[in-house]
Amino acid sequence: MGRPNQNKNHGDFIFSVLDYGAMGDGTTNDAKVDGKIVAPLVKSEWEKVDSQWILFEEVSHGITIRGSGVIEGHGESWWSAKDINMKQTDRPHAIRIERGFNVTVTGIQIQNSPKFHIFIYGTQYLRIFNFSTSSPADSPNTDSIHISNVQHVEIHDSNLACGDDCVSIQTGCSDVRIYNVNCGPGHGYSIGGLGRNKTEAQVSDIAVFDSTVQDTLTGGGYGSVRDIRFSNIKTTNVKTPIAIDQNYCGGSKICNCTNDTNAVAITGVVYENITGTYTSTSVSLNCSEYEPCRNLTMAIINIVASEGSMQVGDDKVGAPYCENAYGRVLTSTTPPLQDCLLPEATVPPQAVGLSSHNSSDLTPLLPKF
Repeated sequence: MGRPNQNKNHGDFIFSVLDYGAMGDGTTNDAKVDGKIVAPLVKSEWEKVDSQWILFEEVSHGITIRGSGVIEGHGESWWSAKDINMKQTDRPHAIRIERGFNVTVTGIQIQNSPKFHIFIYGTQYLRIFNFSTSSPADSPNTDSIHISNVQHVEIHDSNLACGDDCVSIQTGCSDVRIYNVNCGPGHGYSIGGLGRNKTEAQVSDIAVFDSTVQDTLTGGGYGSVRDIRFSNIKTTNVKTPIAIDQNYCGGSKICNCTNDTNAVAITGVVYENITGTYTSTSVSLNCSEYEPCRNLTMAIINIVASEGSMQVGDDKVGAPYCENAYGRVLTSTTPPLQDCLLPEATVPPQAVGLSSHNSSDLTPLLPKF
């Protein structure tokens, strides 16, 4: 039995599970974490930097990643690291799952990842539940769950805290159900960053319900986003609880994509029973002149300014903002949205939005698993 390597700086030991008899049984394809997996404490101790720390790929026969353990990424020294051009250096994701089928992640906790806590790409049938992440609110680009080109997804009963999106849904995702998830701190549930570098984006059939925090849609290329539903969402001290931004350029950088003729088409988005507090703007629908947001539906919206925020007592500050947004309001709302959304019949003829979609059904979408 081999002796583990010792980290001289911290007194920790590095073990190989193979030295202790670990082997596959030829039947069960799983990975169990009941202890603590700890990354090097500082960036300089990493011998090699890949795009991820732990990788699962080509798992075409299904895999379960489970246990009660913790994966500690020690991302602190990465978050502030810059290269010679003062740009953020490449950082590894804690876990990356690529080209999988029938993947389950449950029970484990990932904390302080250098970049995304878990990144899933090119996978079908994904379940994540009883899962948690923990990173500070100011840790940059540390999405809790980041999915791209993933279909048939169920994420539920989890606690997600990070410095970026709690769940980031990228191009190629469809049939996604998110429910009973607590997000915070974090930037909420985001369908965004779509169509980068003028590439085509396709996202459809997404439902987020019975959860907490924020809902956002962002895009800057071309393609379509359709059949999206946010329902039964509670927000607390959220900067902008309901937001669509077709002129999004990524992060806080300034760009010249305003009213881009290649904006991603957004249609058939339902916001139902969204309640809570905001700190900056209650509703912001910043849509493209050339590809306006179509068939938006609002019902049972009650979002008020947080106590102590600058918006309290001032109806103009923090008021809803709508630009090139078309749809209907089915109930009275706070803030009032009847004059914010424009009637569908008034879409200008030069707009090329997807006019055939109808989002009238407000029946909550349920998990399909």
